[in-house]
Amino acid sequence: MQTGRAAGFDRLAKGLGFLGAAFFVPFLVLIFQGDSLHLWLYDFDIFWRGGRSLLEGTSPYQVPGFYSPLPLAVLFAPLALLPLPVAYAIFVLASLWMLWKAAGLRSGWALVSFPVLFTFFVGQVDLILALSAALLGPLALPFLLAKPQIAFVAAPWLLLHSDRRKLALGIGAMLGMLLLCFLLRPEWVSEWLASTPQRADYARHDSNLYLLAPEGVRTTLAWILSPIALALGVWLRERRRSWAVLHLFTPVTNVYSAAALAEWIGPIEMLLSWAALLAVGNDVHHGAPVFVVALAVLVRRRTEPQ
Repeated sequence: MQTGRAAGFDRLAKGLGFLGAAFFVPFLVLIFQGDSLHLWLYDFDIFWRGGRSLLEGTSPYQVPGFYSPLPLAVLFAPLALLPLPVAYAIFVLASLWMLWKAAGLRSGWALVSFPVLFTFFVGQVDLILALSAALLGPLALPFLLAKPQIAFVAAPWLLLHSDRRKLALGIGAMLGMLLLCFLLRPEWVSEWLASTPQRADYARHDSNLYLLAPEGVRTTLAWILSPIALALGVWLRERRRSWAVLHLFTPVTNVYSAAALAEWIGPIEMLLSWAALLAVGNDVHHGAPVFVVALAVLVRRRTEPQ
């Protein structure tokens, strides 16, 4: 049990982490200023416009860069009723609140890690979707439909280690989400598949263990190793270990994908995430060895609930 002095120091350290995050986000904006591939709110703007297209009765897949399943546009439709800056502010506040609920004071370390900061910078959804699974359990299954990469990490453990009643409700809600999507756009699956880049295109951005393999064989390795990782993810009893293992072998990742593990990011993981960025000379367009975050999460013993 912590002494009063130690507890006070811990609160101070994590509070400084939150304060540091406020300065790091503008710092990232300055780093990538003028970068046409990673503008501030680049992804969030695409998702927001996808939601707006759905509200207007047109296909979100007409929005350049919208490659996600239709459930993501459905989730963004309420935000698309608001101006983009207001929608983004709500998105950030919701993400911060959920991170606090999941990790408490330790969330300060996550907030100054590269994957989490970059997630906020471009407005990606990996963090908020993973946190919804952490906080809601199987009730988050309909949300996970929005991004298969996060579903790959979070869903397998939930299927075997959740309360059966909640699991049934989650599966029912997931089927309801799919029904709504087909009612809105019966042809959405074919539209999605037609818009999605090839796996080889995604391979250039790999930031998991596939990054260590030659680019030409990454797709083959993903087909071989992903089913094995899924089985292991279901079998592992600890959610932390399950998610970390599955993250390492997710078929498609990016430099921000490790944000899914934010609730377990501590000082070592935070430092490793920045070291991974420096290792590629700050070039985030062709992947980075951010898998070191998941490896550290696996190796280190945690005191938080699993």
